[in-house]
Amino acid sequence: MKTSLHFEAPTDLSVGTVRITGHGQTIADWVATPDNRTFQRDDLRPGVYSVEIGPAGVAPQSVVFEVREGQANNVVLPSFSALSSTGSNTSFFDMDGQRAVSESPFSIKVDAHLNLGLTQPDRRVSHDGEKISGERARQIDIPTARRRVSIGLSEEALGPETFATFDGQSKMELSSGRLELEIPTDSRRDHWAGHRVRLSAAIEKVRVERCLLPLYRGGTRITVAAPSFSAADLELSITPVDTKLRAFVRALDAGTSIEAAAVRDDVIGRRDAKILLVYDADPWAALLFGLLTIRFPDVFGPADPVWTDHLVERAGWAFDAHVIRASQALSAAAASSLEARNNAVSETVGFLAKAQVAGSPYYRYTNQLFGEMAAGVASYLKVNNPRIDKAVVRRFERLHSRWHRELPLQRGSGSTFTWLARDLAALRERNVLVPHRHPSGRLQPRHTRIVFEGEISAGQIAIIGRSTTSEQTSSSGGAVLSHVVERSEDAPEFGWAQMPALRRPPGPQDDPNKGRFGGEARRGGFRLSATFEPTKSKSWVAVILTIEADRSMKIALGDFAWFVLHPTFSPSALKVSFRGSRARLRIQSKGGFTVGVWVPRYGIELETDLAQIDGAPRIIKLL
Repeated sequence: MKTSLHFEAPTDLSVGTVRITGHGQTIADWVATPDNRTFQRDDLRPGVYSVEIGPAGVAPQSVVFEVREGQANNVVLPSFSALSSTGSNTSFFDMDGQRAVSESPFSIKVDAHLNLGLTQPDRRVSHDGEKISGERARQIDIPTARRRVSIGLSEEALGPETFATFDGQSKMELSSGRLELEIPTDSRRDHWAGHRVRLSAAIEKVRVERCLLPLYRGGTRITVAAPSFSAADLELSITPVDTKLRAFVRALDAGTSIEAAAVRDDVIGRRDAKILLVYDADPWAALLFGLLTIRFPDVFGPADPVWTDHLVERAGWAFDAHVIRASQALSAAAASSLEARNNAVSETVGFLAKAQVAGSPYYRYTNQLFGEMAAGVASYLKVNNPRIDKAVVRRFERLHSRWHRELPLQRGSGSTFTWLARDLAALRERNVLVPHRHPSGRLQPRHTRIVFEGEISAGQIAIIGRSTTSEQTSSSGGAVLSHVVERSEDAPEFGWAQMPALRRPPGPQDDPNKGRFGGEARRGGFRLSATFEPTKSKSWVAVILTIEADRSMKIALGDFAWFVLHPTFSPSALKVSFRGSRARLRIQSKGGFTVGVWVPRYGIELETDLAQIDGAPRIIKLL
């Protein structure tokens, strides 16, 4: 029988490079898209191979696998998010179990590591356990600062800049110092109506950062990461769940002309751009396509002026639509007569002014275009001011002055344009716009739905709950968590709605998980434990919840557990990915309660009462 390989890249790969190497040479190297993820080859030399997967703008992940002689080898990788959940950039594929794992299921010699371009781990340690590398030990100082953080969602209510509590649904997962908040498609919303949703993130003594949130068809994913080697801070990433639409975002934000061409050929294909403006299309796809034609004119060609006018007509509520139209007007007149250029500048000023009236940009690249065009118009007016209508000049001076005044508040996070909350005292006393640098880290829930409250440090995110004796405890005992929904791609048996505990009556009103998850902390090869650490506040204690699997369980990448907390936590239920044989969640609590856990792949339910654990602090036992 031939030694063959069938390879499939992760299903959530939008656009990025895939490179397969082995025996010191590259056997495959291409730009993958959702419809171009597979590789097939016969008569392959047996041995150890590796594949590096590098989505545009994202740190690559490598997977090592073995090609066995005389077999039809089949390597189907899990999602890229599962690969990155390990906290390492290298994973392994178990051919027997047909799944990716964190530890090598086969023997790899040192020279195999070198041939594959992988780094052989340095396992030398000093007498006190500190790792040493090279000729001498080097100590790495990891920042110990901890800061309060809140994340909230609000939506436009009666008019522009008037926001109320977000009324949609969301789901949150935790993986390796990273939170993923997902907002699914809401069939009740008219995506072309321009109803705006705003995300706010408050970080104690750092900033309050906001952005307008695109509600993509297929869902929107918000990733919140705590960097491992920096002071307590957050990194935000906002992308579509749909991989094809995400390819648009990746190409715009971090792609080269090669990735842009792959999006053009494999994602857009031969479809007419007009289809992006029909009623059931996604307005964000149309806006992204318009921006791609500006960033990659050699790949996409200029957008049709009729199409651009239609975009402004349908999505005039978006700052980005007017900037796209302004860019087209300015480009069209570049090689025209002086009179045509003057008219184009006047038209451009009008579109830029309309953009400012519409509010803030959705995309960082749009904001960059605005700045570049404003600078170009300002230079043009210095030379041609007498030939331009005075009203147009005054209009431009106003919008340009506003642009410069707001520069200290402008920020960007990935592809998304974000801005900082202003310091009201500085505005009142000195009439200047500067960021508010000393916030409490708490958002006001009056007009914002708080979807996460916690504490961050280097590489760690903890959830903070209110007192479990609070009157805010749900009267339903936590039987239904309205903020938890399912991803469409989740297998039914792994989804929240299938959790067996939900079909059982809740426990006592002040401890609804009590007895609801089987009453045992150890079962079926899994053990749930909790340890406690002091915090900077005497009123709170840190609780580290850990699920550990026996070696016999062979946990795969992408396996996860549901942690169900007291209803006073936000969120009160989280999917937590396993990292090796453990899934770990850090929370802060005032008072004891029962934690429930469900490991769906293995059908295991566990629970533990924090107040009954030996060594639990008084604040847990007595409140």
